[in-house]
Amino acid sequence: MAGTWWPALRAGELIAYLTDDELDRLYDVTVPVMAEPGDLIFYKGAPSKSLVIVEEGEVEAFEEADGQAVVLGSAGAGSVMGELGFLDGRPRSNHVRASAACRLRKLTRDQLLQLADEDALLFAKLVISLAELLASRYRGVVAELEPVRALVASFRSAGEDEPDVAEAPYLSPPERSQALGVLKAVAQQTKDLAEL
Repeated sequence: MAGTWWPALRAGELIAYLTDDELDRLYDVTVPVMAEPGDLIFYKGAPSKSLVIVEEGEVEAFEEADGQAVVLGSAGAGSVMGELGFLDGRPRSNHVRASAACRLRKLTRDQLLQLADEDALLFAKLVISLAELLASRYRGVVAELEPVRALVASFRSAGEDEPDVAEAPYLSPPERSQALGVLKAVAQQTKDLAEL
């Protein structure tokens, strides 16, 4: 979060803007959770009423395909998991488990709303951090999909009815290769999920 309009004081996705006193006040309203490697923290499809801040250790989001876990991403100390469902109240979108011994802090939606009444500045900083976190993750997804977008745009501008990916005009060979890699990964994930 460095380089934003509000100066970061520490490393961490949700706590970067907090002073030591504010961090203590946040931890006063959160619940400490310990997890061992392999412990499930969130189940896909379960109700979303909280998020976790990783104090120590590492957690990973994963899907199950053909009885195998497919790791989608991991998060270490200072990271947050479960923020999407925490904000929109929809069911969990992925499983999350500890990939190492973890010390976590669980923040519920009710606890956040309580801060709105009791500690407005802390609440504001947390909401700004959550908004910045979501914006950052959204931009990351957009960047990952850029090769596919460029590939589709090149087909449209060439006026082709049946595009030949190997001959994609207006893309350099490395861009074509990257676009093909993304398409193959998406196709494989779609196939894996369809077989569940």
